[in-house]
Amino acid sequence: MSATHHAARRSIALATFLTLVPLTLVVAGLSELVIGTLGGTRADAHAFTAVNMAAGIIGVPIAMAMFRRRPNLRVWLVTLLAVDVCAFLGMNAAASVPALLAWRALDGLTHLPAVTLLMVAANRLAGERRGATMGLVATSLMTGVAIGSPLGGWLVMHGPSAVYLTGAALLAVAALAALAIPPLPADANVGGGHRYEWKRNSLAVWMPLAFGFMDRFTIGVFVSTFTLYLSEVQRITPSQRGVLMSLFMVPFALLCWPAGRLADRIGWFGPSVVGTIAFGLVYATYGIVPGSMLPASMVLSGLTSALMFAPILLLVSEFARRGAGEGLFGAFQVAGSFGFLAGPIAGGVAVELTRRASGVPAYDAIFVGVGAAVILLGVLAGFVLAPLSRAWSSDKP
Repeated sequence: MSATHHAARRSIALATFLTLVPLTLVVAGLSELVIGTLGGTRADAHAFTAVNMAAGIIGVPIAMAMFRRRPNLRVWLVTLLAVDVCAFLGMNAAASVPALLAWRALDGLTHLPAVTLLMVAANRLAGERRGATMGLVATSLMTGVAIGSPLGGWLVMHGPSAVYLTGAALLAVAALAALAIPPLPADANVGGGHRYEWKRNSLAVWMPLAFGFMDRFTIGVFVSTFTLYLSEVQRITPSQRGVLMSLFMVPFALLCWPAGRLADRIGWFGPSVVGTIAFGLVYATYGIVPGSMLPASMVLSGLTSALMFAPILLLVSEFARRGAGEGLFGAFQVAGSFGFLAGPIAGGVAVELTRRASGVPAYDAIFVGVGAAVILLGVLAGFVLAPLSRAWSSDKP
C-alpha cells in the first residue's frame, strides 16, 4: 500500500471522526440548549432531535442525486461540511426556538449527506483491503459518537456557545481534512449512474437496508428505553449510566477496525451473521441479568456490535462495487435514520403497553422482544446471503 494511499485513509478517517463528534455533542445538554437558554418546552427539545433526523433523511437522496450529476467527491464534502459550520454558527446566534430549529434542520440536511459521502470515499479508496478500510471508517464513526456526548456535557456547563462553537470548529477542521482526500474515481463495477439498482424479486438486495435499520433501531431503544430501565428499576445514577454506556461504546469503537481486518481474511458473511445473532442474544438479557452483571453485558454488546457492524459495511461496499451502485450508501444511511426514529417510538409504546399491576413496565419482555428481532434478522441473513457469499467468493470482480 502506497504512502499516498495511507495518507488518504488517514484523511478520510480524521474527517469522519471530526464530523461525527458534533452529532452527539448537542445531546447531553439538550435541556440547557433548548429549554434553559431559549425558554423552549420538552416538545421543542424532542423537535430539536427529530427535525435534524428528518432533514437528514430528505438531504441524503437530494445530495446523492446532485453528486451523480457533478461527481467531484472532494468539492461536495468540503461544501457540505462548510455549510454545516454555518448551521452551527446559526444555532449559536439563534434568538428563538423557531430560528434554532431552522438552523438545526440545515445541520441535518448537510451532516448526514457528508457522512454518506465519506463512506463513498472510503469505498472508492479501499481496494482489496476493503474490510480494513471500512472497519477504520466504522471505528472513526463510533469513536466520534462516543466522545461527542461526554464532551458536550462538559462544554454545556460553560454555556451553549461553547457547544456550538466547538462543533463549528470541529466541522471546519473536518472540511480541511476532506481537502486532503485525493481524487478517487468510482469503481468500474458500481453500475450506471451510481444508483442503487433495485431487484425487487430478490430478498438479498434488501438485507443491507435491513441491517442498517436494525442497527440504529436497537440504538434508539437503548438510548431511550434502556436508560429508563436503568433509572427506574436498577436505580442507577446518571454518572453510573454514563459509565455503563461507555463500556458499550468504547469496545464497539475500538474493535471495528480489527473486525474489518478479520472480514478481509475470512469474508463478511460469517462475522456479520454470527455478530448479529450474538448481539441479539446479549440484548435480550438486558432486563434479566442482575445489575452487577450489566457492565459485562455492555462490554459483550460492544464486542458483538463491532463484529457485526464492520462486516456489514463491507457487505454494503461489496454490493456497491458489484453493480448495485454507490447510491446504496445513501439508502443505507436513510434506512438507519428511519431505524433511529422508530426505536424510541417503539420503546415508548412498549413501555406504556406492558405496564404491570405495580406500574413498572415489563422491561425484560421489551428487551427480549428486540433481541429476538435482531436474532431473527441474523438467521434470515444467514439463509438469504449464504448463496451470495459463495458466488462472490468464486467470482471476484
